[in-house]
Amino acid sequence: MINCSVEVHKEKKSFSLKTRGIFRKIGRWFRCICRKLQNGIEVFKPPPRLQALRNRENGGTGSTIRSYALQLAADKTTTFSQNIDNFIQCTKEGKEASPHVVMRNMRQFMSGMKNYLVKHGEREFEKEVEKERLKLKANEFLNLDAILEGVMMGLVVRPLREHVYRLFIEHYATTGSLQTLAESIQHAQGKHVQDLGVRPKIIPPSESSLERILKYIDRLQKADSPLDKLENLLAAISAIFNSVKHANSGRHVTLGADDLLPLLVWVLVRGKVVDAEVEAEYMWGLLHPSLLTGEGGYYLTTLSSAVHVLKTFKSSQGTMSTLNGCGTPDCSSVLRILVPDELHGSLNTRTLPVRPNMNTREICRILAHKIRCTNPQDYGLFKLVQGEETLLGDHECPQELSHCLFAYKRIDAKIAWPKTSS
Repeated sequence: MINCSVEVHKEKKSFSLKTRGIFRKIGRWFRCICRKLQNGIEVFKPPPRLQALRNRENGGTGSTIRSYALQLAADKTTTFSQNIDNFIQCTKEGKEASPHVVMRNMRQFMSGMKNYLVKHGEREFEKEVEKERLKLKANEFLNLDAILEGVMMGLVVRPLREHVYRLFIEHYATTGSLQTLAESIQHAQGKHVQDLGVRPKIIPPSESSLERILKYIDRLQKADSPLDKLENLLAAISAIFNSVKHANSGRHVTLGADDLLPLLVWVLVRGKVVDAEVEAEYMWGLLHPSLLTGEGGYYLTTLSSAVHVLKTFKSSQGTMSTLNGCGTPDCSSVLRILVPDELHGSLNTRTLPVRPNMNTREICRILAHKIRCTNPQDYGLFKLVQGEETLLGDHECPQELSHCLFAYKRIDAKIAWPKTSS
């Protein structure tokens, strides 16, 4: 009996080892397949907040609330519907010529109407919310803000899209920005990719990959909702990441802001995207502020930065190739920031895309996301001159400062900086 049990035990152990070996092989095979798929097809995953808004638009939790809000808007006897109709009519007939002011009014109105429904409700709205609430599990909640955001985009933004675009065209025609961007894109058409700042070690996307990237840009231009525009922008960025290779190894490379920015400039040039500035400002003005604090804000800033680079390209010949060695006023579209590693006593450099007139608060917000800072309230952006630091105010514009370095660190951290201007 003892010998028999020992043999059975050995047989079980042997079977267990063989099984684990098989599972390891399957795991390796599966990971290999995944890597091959990622190399061949761009994998795009929207930021959580954007995904939440998209889920609410496409059904799922809260879809009945969305449907009821749309019913209220269709019923012209409701206060909700009348307010929306009046706002759209007043906006179209108003004399306000600034698209930025109009978009700010639209953003405030949409937030106000969402608050109206949530706090006061109308007809059976509160009952619809209660019905959905009763379906929730213990670890779920109703994100009414996200549900109603998509509703307001359809009810307010879509009817006013053409009006806002007309104001943009008139505004930029007056300032000359559209003409400047169009001329710069035309001027850059005959330039080599390295003349646009792309480093020699980077192989840009192939023609087929470029075609796929430009399809996302085309969808961005045709979309009414800034949510759809942002989703297509992120998809285009993802396609760029997944189609760029290293010149020596032929393998895919991880792109930083130094490499992504000139590649996006190249894409805008090849696609002749003369309305890139309008599209960027449209998203900045109408997207929910929560979407501008993370990945969405970072890549939207990259688009604005690329537009700024292009607008100054024709007048600053020879400077685009030095984009990766930034430190001159010609590189005001990116900002190099020192980030001290307190654990190892070393300095890391982060390169951020920046848009014109971007203030310290906005830069800190994007940088905190970039370095995954969990306590951004304890950090600040400092100006360094010969090793002496000065904390910048929230509304200062770092790009306008010259002959200094910038550092992002804990406000209370005591650091002796190297006295160098390199």
